[in-house]
Amino acid sequence: MQYHIYDLYRQSLVPINTALDLTHDIITHEKNPFSKTKLGRFRKAFLESTIRLLKHYQKQGFEYEPVVIDDVEYAVHEDIVMDKPFCHLLRFRREGLPTDAPKLLCVAALSGHHATLSRETFREFLDTYEVYVTDWLDARDVPLTEGKFGFEEYVAYLIEFMEFMGPGSHMFAICQAAVPGLTAVAHMSKHDNPARPKTLTMMAGPIDIRVNPNEFTKRVDKMSAKALKRVLIHKVPSRYPGAGRKVYPGMLQLGGFMSMNMKSHIQKHVQFFKDIAHGRVDEADRHRDFYDEYMAVLDMDADYYMETMERVFLDQKLPKGAMTYYGEPVSCSDIKDVAIFTLEGEKDDMISLGQTEAALNLCDQLPKKLKKHHVQLDVGHYGIFNGSKYRKFVAPLIKEWIDGHN
Repeated sequence: MQYHIYDLYRQSLVPINTALDLTHDIITHEKNPFSKTKLGRFRKAFLESTIRLLKHYQKQGFEYEPVVIDDVEYAVHEDIVMDKPFCHLLRFRREGLPTDAPKLLCVAALSGHHATLSRETFREFLDTYEVYVTDWLDARDVPLTEGKFGFEEYVAYLIEFMEFMGPGSHMFAICQAAVPGLTAVAHMSKHDNPARPKTLTMMAGPIDIRVNPNEFTKRVDKMSAKALKRVLIHKVPSRYPGAGRKVYPGMLQLGGFMSMNMKSHIQKHVQFFKDIAHGRVDEADRHRDFYDEYMAVLDMDADYYMETMERVFLDQKLPKGAMTYYGEPVSCSDIKDVAIFTLEGEKDDMISLGQTEAALNLCDQLPKKLKKHHVQLDVGHYGIFNGSKYRKFVAPLIKEWIDGHN
């Protein structure tokens, strides 16, 4: 019922947003003599700040610019190579890339945001790799006739994608995707699947949340599956293709994310107002770019959300040796020849230090030379896969690891 009320509320804001957009266009029009005055900038700041608080944010596109190598530009082509009910497998390949270039499956987190939130993360690999990305779809747009999508279906997708890419490929899992990614690799290794990746890189993933508990994991300790299902699971309203499907709405996940750093978000929006009012264009544009992406969310299928919460956060099944895949036990000890690289951010307040590194201890049959861990100093959860430190330090380390085991 809450979802329906919110959806009606959002629809009721459409005429208000339209009127505000029109007023904003008039005030900021280049032929308006007051647009560049102090008063004009203040009005612009007030209007845009209000609009951004009320608007509904749409999914952004990848739209990669050409890759520049030795002062030569190479266009990047985007294709949907597999069309699944809950996910599109995208392929990004730049012109001039060698036919034998390594293939990298980038598994984007399915935790409320679209895969485009990690657009910058994937961009760093376009110069030397054929990049594949899991573009998860909004569950509210998936008809009930397509069936359920849970944790095991997620893992099955990853295995199918790796088999499509073929032997010798690599996997890179971000945040939430680390657990199903490791599960998929363990299952493939157990059955000697030739398409198992040469390397698995996991970044800021909750492999074992019992390690170094933080505020987030302490909250989880107080939760129960029954309470989560009662409060967080809702049915999709009738006006969407997925009408009747039970989902965890993206708006609730976004609210949860923002509540953990509400003071920071408020400060950023106040600073945005000041930047517009004082004519600081570049600073304002950076704010727009980030929040246009951050505020765009998707609904997750209820089965996937609940099964992930139970297996990863409430019961910690993988580190406890209790994980199963369609009834078959999953053990990281079966991984014996996949080079694994784990990365964490020093100041991550969501995934504490050691929680991702725990994967290396679980893979107790993997030779030491095939294991590596890195802690990036002075970055938080998003800084580990976005920003200057990611581009300067983190991405080169990942590429070095992949190339060394290709």
